[in-house]
Amino acid sequence: MWKMIYLVLVALLFMSGCSEYTDISKDGVKISGQVTYDRVPSAISYGGIAKLDYEHTKKVSSKYIVVKAIDKDGKIIAQTTTDKDGKYSLYVPANIDVKIRAYARMYKKDFWDVSVVDNTNLKSLYVIEGEYHNTTNKHNIRDLHASSGWDGEGYSGTRNAAPFAILDSINQAMDKIRNADKKAKFPQLTVNWSINNVAAAGDVDSGQIITSNYDGARQLWILGDANSDTDEYDDHIIIHEWGHYFEDQFSRADNIGGSHSPGEALDIRVAFGEGWGNAFSGIATDNPIYFDTSGYQQSSGWYMDLENGAQQNPGWYSEGSVQRILYDLYDKTNESHDKTSLGFKPIYEVLVGAEKNTPAFTSIFSFIDALKKENSSQKRNIDKTVAYERINKIDDAYGSNRTNNANSQVATPVYKKLSIGHSITVCTRNNYGVYNKLGNRDFIKVKIDKDGTYKFDANSNNYGSDPDMILYETTYPHKDIAISSYEGSPSDTLIVNLKKGNYLLDVYDASFNNSCSTVTLRRNTNSYNKSTSQDKSVSKPNRARRLPKRQYY
Repeated sequence: MWKMIYLVLVALLFMSGCSEYTDISKDGVKISGQVTYDRVPSAISYGGIAKLDYEHTKKVSSKYIVVKAIDKDGKIIAQTTTDKDGKYSLYVPANIDVKIRAYARMYKKDFWDVSVVDNTNLKSLYVIEGEYHNTTNKHNIRDLHASSGWDGEGYSGTRNAAPFAILDSINQAMDKIRNADKKAKFPQLTVNWSINNVAAAGDVDSGQIITSNYDGARQLWILGDANSDTDEYDDHIIIHEWGHYFEDQFSRADNIGGSHSPGEALDIRVAFGEGWGNAFSGIATDNPIYFDTSGYQQSSGWYMDLENGAQQNPGWYSEGSVQRILYDLYDKTNESHDKTSLGFKPIYEVLVGAEKNTPAFTSIFSFIDALKKENSSQKRNIDKTVAYERINKIDDAYGSNRTNNANSQVATPVYKKLSIGHSITVCTRNNYGVYNKLGNRDFIKVKIDKDGTYKFDANSNNYGSDPDMILYETTYPHKDIAISSYEGSPSDTLIVNLKKGNYLLDVYDASFNNSCSTVTLRRNTNSYNKSTSQDKSVSKPNRARRLPKRQYY
């Protein structure tokens, strides 16, 4: 052992699929050891408080991380990765001075590549390393341990363990996927963690990340602000955010992002995406107690029971209902309403198959419809589990025949239909909040009978409203293909060339007022950039628009 182990930041450009990790020659002197870190568990009180329990900190192995031997000139002499027990071995020349460095990078060629970097320090990669020592000509044993930095009252030392704790939580999530699919390959992922990452909006390079989140671009952003909110040991938070990465890379993420909570009435896409993230954190850990520690000394956070938590506003629009349904379908503990113990593989197969390719927006409807079709012997039990959340029998991906509308008359039917040459009236409500809540948006199914140019018009029936439209494909990747052009206008227009087939239109009021609009679809016979006496609306300025960036919390 050497006298000092410390965390340093290595400014490295991170490259996906590096070929540098080759078999290590067994000529020379063997160096072996184990890489470990401090894992701080949570403690849950009956008063609804979750805190980090530093008194019961455990030494845990760092699995599959990159380890290198570095000489006095900074040259890499040998490199390898740890095994599932955090153990490593490599060979170096005899009688030279080297140090061992462990990187916060979990790597297996062609299968996974996950690194933790400091977003407030030029995306530098976290590492721990020991002092230089002479290899002599005999077997060297060199262990590395990343400490939490906790002294009993606060973080007086460097928080070496944090990046390795994050990696270990992600490995736990990946393990659950690998057990369902041994051939699973995980696209490169970067985790941005810093002690400067705070719950504020602003410059992410300074640590203002709003909250722990997945950004839709293969990056997680994790809070690290001690005595406020730090998430490196909150494995359910880490895995929830990784669950959004899984949706994005393995399945499909129609979730439009934004703030949410289990008791809210949400957009169906948000309810499913967030309910999935919550449920998967419990599935991956086999622990239904979801917690988020925060506050002074990380001692005043909160927790919820994914399985037996109180129902708040249950229904098809509730992430709380989604998380309970998914967890109940998975686990072996059955209640009176839950007689199904599918395990994770059937859930995984739906997510990477039928759910990924559903023509509807992803929701509890599309998921349960596919799950029942693929597990027909369990249909009755699945229906019973779903019904407990006040969701009547699901027979298609669109949620037809809903009876529970959360007292929002505009919320049903979930999908409306618009035919060429016809108009329909759609209405939005903000009684549950704005942007991503139930009633904020109308979903419209559109069938195009032949190739051509088509025009969608939305004209408000209320003063001060601003109708907008987004058109989506209904085949994977189910991407948005057009957004209407006018901002701050009581009418809007979308003209787009379409192939024969089915599409979905998302209509909403950008001012998020309680309003109604008339939406019309017709074949377009006029040039998009020219005004005509028959069509005054096209004379308005057409400004290029983009959808807002989605962040998944």
